[in-house]
Amino acid sequence: MGCGSVLGDLFYLADSLLQSQTPVGNSQPGAAASLKPARGGEDLLAQLYNMYGEGQISEEIFSALRPLANRGQLRPADLAVHRAGSRHPRGYREDREVTNALRGIRSRLNQLAEARKGSERVLSNLEARTAEVAERMAAKERAARQALGEGDEQVARLRLSEKAELSASRARLIGQAQALQEDLARLTDLRAQLKAKALEMEAVLARGELASLDPIGDVKESA
Repeated sequence: MGCGSVLGDLFYLADSLLQSQTPVGNSQPGAAASLKPARGGEDLLAQLYNMYGEGQISEEIFSALRPLANRGQLRPADLAVHRAGSRHPRGYREDREVTNALRGIRSRLNQLAEARKGSERVLSNLEARTAEVAERMAAKERAARQALGEGDEQVARLRLSEKAELSASRARLIGQAQALQEDLARLTDLRAQLKAKALEMEAVLARGELASLDPIGDVKESA
């Protein structure tokens, strides 16, 4: 198909994004590494993603083998069996590979769409919470000014200390919201690339169907 390695990379990026962020934006440093197998099995995982991207294996087989790869239990022989099983006449093989890859893309697009919904809900909650904390900070400052006006410096210092704690909380919320927005932007870019690949493959399948109905081509082959 000429796009296997690209699709393998896109599938890997999608799975990394989905697994490391639940929902998107709640990731911790190094969370994406949970997708990676033990050292020595990373090459097999890359081969597995390439086979999946090239359509040599179906979504079901990929889903069964990926946990083994993540645990470092996938063997070269496991991949060799499925490579051997994908050997068919050229026309049949290409159609099946395109169909498998297209199913993989559609599956990832559905998963990313669900992740986007959950992430947008979290972002809305973060923004609402940030606004609420800002209001409480303003109230603490007013209370501090009032206490100073009444000559109660101890209460004023207490209210300002409470405001400082709220300010730190607000800064953390803003940081989470910014990280979430960046993740959503990456998700949008990834979805656009997957949709473009899906259109390419739909065009390939459509052309194949038209070619199979071409009577002139059949006459030429019979001649």
